Amino acid sequence: MSASTLRTVIDVLECYRGREKTMRTLQYGLLFITSVPGPDMQNRLRSLSTQLGLARVVLRLFDDIPMLGYTFSYGLGKDEPDKIMRCLGVINNLIDQAYFPVEHIAWARDVNVLEGKSSQVRNASLILWLLSLYISILRSLRYIRILQKEKHKLSEEKSRLRLYSLQKLEVLTLFQQSADMMNAINWLPWRPWSRPFPPWTVGLFGLISSCIGFYKLLKVRDIEMLTAKEV
Repeated sequence: MSASTLRTVIDVLECYRGREKTMRTLQYGLLFITSVPGPDMQNRLRSLSTQLGLARVVLRLFDDIPMLGYTFSYGLGKDEPDKIMRCLGVINNLIDQAYFPVEHIAWARDVNVLEGKSSQVRNASLILWLLSLYISILRSLRYIRILQKEKHKLSEEKSRLRLYSLQKLEVLTLFQQSADMMNAINWLPWRPWSRPFPPWTVGLFGLISSCIGFYKLLKVRDIEMLTAKEV
């Protein structure tokens, strides 16, 4: 392993987002390989995956204040390219802000900190997540269209390259959110298909989403460097 690769791995694991994405990738990766033969091995993999998922839920107990800070800094989305993006951004932030306390209540009921069943609260958090994914998909589609128009107006190669990179990231975001949406719908009690996905299918969709998230985390730094060079 080269020094630069090792430095990248360290940087990813030292930051919260990188560590969370690592845990998420492992969680769904373990689920994906539960298709291997042997019920004993399958149970072990599912158990490890479950523990990683529970660890991520606990970590999200501390996401409310950072999310609130982001919501306030975003405001009414004055830096967005048009009104549609601003409206979608505000709605998305409100949904995401509501998601965390709902999930916390479901977790507190699961561990008997609060009385009551968690199933209905859990379904409410799934609906909020599903709505957030849907709004994110609409925002990505809108942003791709805006970038496409802007790209045709530019003549400078470096600027066109930066817009192309941003556009590619938004296309990947569409695949990422769509994969997560498949799992979110699957976990609802009134899913449009009769039987829930087997664990390996859930793992596949989650792994696709997680790998794209990892790629975006690393790629955004390259785009920021490219933008800094232009300035």
